[in-house]
Amino acid sequence: MKKLWLFPMIFFLLILLAGQLRWEKGPLQHVDAYQIQHLKDHWTGQRWVILYGGLAETSGDPEHRPYPLYSGEWLPYFPQEELDLRLEEVLGRPEYHGKRQLLQQKIKDLEIQAARVAENKGKDSFLAGVEPEAIHQALSEATWELDTLYTGAKKVLLAEYRAEAKKRELLATIIWGLLLVVTFSVALHYFIAEVKRWKQVHETYEIVEYVTKNNRYPLGK
Repeated sequence: MKKLWLFPMIFFLLILLAGQLRWEKGPLQHVDAYQIQHLKDHWTGQRWVILYGGLAETSGDPEHRPYPLYSGEWLPYFPQEELDLRLEEVLGRPEYHGKRQLLQQKIKDLEIQAARVAENKGKDSFLAGVEPEAIHQALSEATWELDTLYTGAKKVLLAEYRAEAKKRELLATIIWGLLLVVTFSVALHYFIAEVKRWKQVHETYEIVEYVTKNNRYPLGK
């Protein structure tokens, strides 16, 4: 017996083993109120951060605005340089670009005005009626709006990047599954063909043995 099915079966087992070795899991780490676990997909090279936890009192927000709460959230990880570059691309989009420039200019003007008020307090009649608290309040609000804009852009970036990473992960999984199906099908095909050949040989041997025992040799006419 040639056993041609052994080679595709070996490939099938190796591909199946590759699926078991695909993910590398790091230890579960505790950072403040969060639990973090790192994963790496060896097939795509993508690294992930899985987050758990989040408490309002650790958010540093005295007004108790909505704080991040994660329950096994998968976040794609990439270096800070790549994050900054991609974030700039998102902020360059029309829905962010104009508002970002306006807020940056507003903050710059308020900072200049606050510095002038501090330097010329009681001297400049034009600035005498300006309340420093009002300027600082406006500056704080503008800064918060800009930070919120950055936070929103970063969320969009992470959502888009996660979708891209999930597509690559799904594509790799589909290819892996197809390879499993193909190699198993080829192995099964050769195995069935070999079993059929073995049955034919065995049946032929039984016929020859029967004819030999009964001295019934086929003669040509």
